[in-house]
Amino acid sequence: MPPQPVGVEIRPITRDDAPRWEGLRCALWPGHDAEHRQEIAAFFAGALPEPAAVLEAENEEGRMLAFAEFSIRDDLTELQGRRAGYVEGLYVIPEARNRGIARKLLQASRDWVRGQGCVALASDRADRIIVDRHFQPSAERD
Repeated sequence: MPPQPVGVEIRPITRDDAPRWEGLRCALWPGHDAEHRQEIAAFFAGALPEPAAVLEAENEEGRMLAFAEFSIRDDLTELQGRRAGYVEGLYVIPEARNRGIARKLLQASRDWVRGQGCVALASDRADRIIVDRHFQPSAERD
């Protein structure tokens, strides 16, 4: 029987989430623990160019199950210098995988990206840039 979908709240990360975010970052990008702590502090101080935003998914008990970090890029050759939201990192804890959490994070990210005036949402996979074919900028949705 496949895992059942799980109810989560998707919201922007806050300072109170920093220790939990750091733990999940360490799981996604191991071996850089001290750097993660410094980058998180710089993010909340407004001194880090990216990520521009971080969304987190937590369950009903308030446990952080996943996060996604985003930047805004205008250097993607596929988009000819236009602004695009870019998924820099996405992580779901192992016991919560395959339950639709990453999909919910990416759906919420589309709203954030649209609010930044971006024309696309993109990421990379296996050294290739992937542009979200389901993304529509605000003007095209109205």
